[in-house]
Amino acid sequence: MLASPFVRRVPLISRASSFACCVVTVAGAGCHRPPQGRPRIVVSIFPIYDLVRRVAGPDADVSLLLPPGRDEHTFDPTPLEVEEVATSRLGVMVGLGLDPWMEKMMKDAAPKARILKLGDRVPTLTVREEPVGDVEAHAASGQPDVDHDHDKGAIDPHVWLDPQRAIVMSKAIGEELARADASHAADYRKRAEDVASSLDALDKEVLAAVSTWKTRGFVTFHGSFGYFADRYHLHIVAVIEPFPGSTPPGAYLEQVIKLVASQHVTALFSEPQLDARPARIIAEAAHVPLGVLDPVGGGPDTDSYEKMIRFDVSMLARALQ
Repeated sequence: MLASPFVRRVPLISRASSFACCVVTVAGAGCHRPPQGRPRIVVSIFPIYDLVRRVAGPDADVSLLLPPGRDEHTFDPTPLEVEEVATSRLGVMVGLGLDPWMEKMMKDAAPKARILKLGDRVPTLTVREEPVGDVEAHAASGQPDVDHDHDKGAIDPHVWLDPQRAIVMSKAIGEELARADASHAADYRKRAEDVASSLDALDKEVLAAVSTWKTRGFVTFHGSFGYFADRYHLHIVAVIEPFPGSTPPGAYLEQVIKLVASQHVTALFSEPQLDARPARIIAEAAHVPLGVLDPVGGGPDTDSYEKMIRFDVSMLARALQ
């Protein structure tokens, strides 16, 4: 997936010189240094970045570190990108094992800066034992299907894909910005409440849409959508790629194909950040249409948190409604 045309680049603030390089940020035009005294905030992934920039408003300079379209699990920042965080006052990340590169960057380049791990502020779900297994028994247990990125029983880090959890995270962002920049504390908190109201309206909109769907089961590319499925009472039948970025073996794909047929699955999805070939193999073998779900956003059709969720809902509705 190509980066959004709205993406611009800001100058790299080097400790040694005025040498300029760029990392991804969004909104506005041209490269600039943040105004003196205005806090710089760096953020790991786009959906969190969108929440932070809206809460920050005009009172802080917010930069996105992971370019849209890149996989958050395997991102390897360059030394120049590490330099970007050197002047930051606050780093905002998911945590929960999803973006450890961000924490290392902060500790190396800005050891005095604060780090907000939003995954620590919300209830979490755990990774299920098998990405394909006793599906009917698992569904009966009422537990959501999530990915197998980590060891059995590990926490699923994709917390932002539940708008209700995103509300909690937005308020946590407001409080952390107020702590970092007390002179604008009231403004940060007000904007956090505004973002929370928008997300609550979004949640009600999705609940109403999902209530009309005739079927509830679908296959995701990897386990990004466990929180989304849990919130909206959907069932993830299987995941195509248990380990993001690692093509599953043929025997595993055959198992998924059989499961798709036996469960009468009508929806199979790839993700823009990962190679879609395994999904295409299954879709062709099972004669099931292949769609796209975007868990990270940042493209032309997903350049806000709400647009990202609406995009995914529209993709699911085509198959499940």
